[in-house]
Amino acid sequence: MRRKVVCIICGKEKDGIPVKIDSIIKAIRWIKTNITRNEKNNILVVCRDDYQAYAKARKKYTSRQALYLTLGVIFFIIGNVMALSLAGFAITVLVLAMFYGLSLLSYAPALELRSSGRKGSKKV
Repeated sequence: MRRKVVCIICGKEKDGIPVKIDSIIKAIRWIKTNITRNEKNNILVVCRDDYQAYAKARKKYTSRQALYLTLGVIFFIIGNVMALSLAGFAITVLVLAMFYGLSLLSYAPALELRSSGRKGSKKV
């Protein structure tokens, strides 16, 4: 069975720049395979028509991720300085994880860009 090449922005079958398969996408695919049983295993790309929308979404994700993780680290430091206990440490770790989870609400994966003349790939 041939795998479909699907744009992550418009959802249509189109050719484009491949999406980097990272731990978030692997986790989503694991959940869809093992829990919901509806994994399609499509090849994910960003088509030329939707690149502007993707770039805007990726910028939003990276800026929110930096903001939420910064806030989480600040809370972690303040929380552990104020209450030096195992319970306080556990709560601040949970809050830090919650802030990271909030950043994933606007998740946009990186792209696989292969430059000519170089081996390997770089992400955007």
